[in-house]
Amino acid sequence: MENISRRARPLGITILAIILAVFGILALLGVILGFIGASQIGGAAAGALTVALIIAAIFAIAYLVLAWGLWTLRPWAFWATAVVMVLSLLNALFGLVVQHTALSGLLLGLIIPIVVLIYLFADRNVRAAFRT
Repeated sequence: MENISRRARPLGITILAIILAVFGILALLGVILGFIGASQIGGAAAGALTVALIIAAIFAIAYLVLAWGLWTLRPWAFWATAVVMVLSLLNALFGLVVQHTALSGLLLGLIIPIVVLIYLFADRNVRAAFRT
């Protein structure tokens, strides 16, 4: 098997991996603080909050795993990032059509996934680094 560490990691992938790692760490900190707050709440609200926090923790861990995969140039991370960006794009469109999200948040929700997807698929160096 070829040594993955010998392949050059494109700068954009490095930046994306760092952003995902920071987001994952901050999300985990938010989950921890949320569990501390949930312990102070009683009743059905605490149960609903706990379920939401567990889901948030799963997403936070997924972002950390994805960041590691991008950092180490794992081919599955390329495709997982593409899927996450498509889902983010669909979520932003859903926010526009159904939830009537504020335009500023919507623009970021649309622009960032589009830029990442274009970068992943249009740059030959990125595809070569992941061997896709």
